[in-house]
Amino acid sequence: MKAYLHISEFRDGDGIGNDMKGIWKVLNSSGIKTQIVCQKDFSQGSIPTIRSEELLKTEDLDPSSIHVLEYGGSGYSIRDFLSFPGRKFVRYQNITPPKFFKPFVSTELYRSFESDYKKSIIELHSLKRNAEAFLASSKYSASNLEDLNITNTKVLPIVKKYVWSGRKPRKNNYTIGYVGRLVPSKKIEDILILIYFLKQINSKYRTLLIGNVPSIFEGYFSNLKQMCRELGIGPNVQFRMGVSDVEISRFWEEMDAYVSMSEHEGFGIPLVEAISNDIPVFAYACTAVPETLKGAGYLFRRKDLESLRKLAEWMHFILEAENSNLDGSYASSRRKEVCMDYNSMPFDRFLKQIFTFRETAVI
Repeated sequence: MKAYLHISEFRDGDGIGNDMKGIWKVLNSSGIKTQIVCQKDFSQGSIPTIRSEELLKTEDLDPSSIHVLEYGGSGYSIRDFLSFPGRKFVRYQNITPPKFFKPFVSTELYRSFESDYKKSIIELHSLKRNAEAFLASSKYSASNLEDLNITNTKVLPIVKKYVWSGRKPRKNNYTIGYVGRLVPSKKIEDILILIYFLKQINSKYRTLLIGNVPSIFEGYFSNLKQMCRELGIGPNVQFRMGVSDVEISRFWEEMDAYVSMSEHEGFGIPLVEAISNDIPVFAYACTAVPETLKGAGYLFRRKDLESLRKLAEWMHFILEAENSNLDGSYASSRRKEVCMDYNSMPFDRFLKQIFTFRETAVI
């Protein structure tokens, strides 16, 4: 038995790429020879890949072959995927609704986003008729599939191991961090407003915004920098783009708290990475965020101006309490518990049972 993980563009530094690497490693370690099939390879080359157009030429596919499509929107040719001999599965990562992008892109580009979104719905229905199972990265994502009457779902969190760092002395107690793409759905503007209110409490507060800006959202990024100037928080905000793995480790050490204002998450790897670095996480409670944090973060449900002002006061109080050990040991122990819970997940048994179930049943 061989398995093939299909993706349109393979990047080993983003969430989907991390998940794909995790599945690749688990399956190969379980004795199922697995390869990554992509249309474009933007990875650093640590894992060899096969171009999708070369798959039939280089591999001996048969009905026992396993094909898993990493799906987060249209891109990979569904016709090609379904044409490959073997069993089909879909790894569903959720799709960001285009409504988040409308204020920041041209009318033409927004219509393109809408068209792609509708195409994704059609593709999911096509996959429904041919896939044995949809492996959703969260219960929230599974519920989205169920809304489309796709019920053959199983929940499998992002396949990744996290290193528990333990609590370290913080450098200044006033650094708020964010890691991820700087795109409209992440609501970076709300982080800037929060920093404005935190700065009123203590001028030492600053934020590290670490990630990347897709070229189509340069306008959004310009708006963020303009906001910094208008709010008078320019010196308190640092944008760090294209950070390496070595650099990100150093930035985690600089953070005293992690903030997520995102309004759409299919899972949220940085949330768990913050927990594993024993950093207090403050997050807007929406989509898969509460499920991902498992009670190890501080959730809030409103983001109007008055609510953000109160959130700043609340955050300041909690950080003071954690740093003075009034509540720090309990909060830290809960973060460690959740980190260990993710690391104890039997990914190998889960995947092997799914992919070998039919063969076992036939025997």
